[in-house]
Amino acid sequence: MWYRRALFSAQFAATIILPLWMLIGRVFFGVILGWHYAIQLFLAPLLFVFLAVISTLSWARRRSRQTGAVSSIDAVLISVLYFSVLVYGFSVVDSVHSYEPGKSVATELFGQAFRDASFTVADIAGGVMIVAGLATFWVVLVEYLFETRPQLVQSLTGLEVPGAGEGATETVPITDAGGTVLPAVAE
Repeated sequence: MWYRRALFSAQFAATIILPLWMLIGRVFFGVILGWHYAIQLFLAPLLFVFLAVISTLSWARRRSRQTGAVSSIDAVLISVLYFSVLVYGFSVVDSVHSYEPGKSVATELFGQAFRDASFTVADIAGGVMIVAGLATFWVVLVEYLFETRPQLVQSLTGLEVPGAGEGATETVPITDAGGTVLPAVAE
């Protein structure tokens, strides 16, 4: 539970920090930004928007705010997403000129022999980042919609949703096409 609470608290900070890490994090390790930076100029704002939407939907859920924690499935997906962004920023190879071998944080720390592996790791992390981002978005959206459905139905129609409230015992009569109330069937 402590981890889920930590993720809930860190979401909005991660919304800013992770795109910045992906965009300019390599500079702090001595890697010169090159041609790959042009791709990052497109991907980092997109990542920011995804993370902001995920954080907002997660925070908007009453259950998350009451417990101060994300759900278990959210915790898994958000962790995979955050880790893939960190790995991508760590291993993405960038070069200024086409005749340079290119560098990444991994090659700066472990040497140029790690360059080919760094390409592979960055490609895998990029794919995982896309899949995890989309999966996290859809799971958080569905959780939000299921949680807010009773309130939405009541506000739009003025009708109570059976079984939605605390201790709700009210049943809705079932009618046929002509409006005749059908007898209740015991379950």
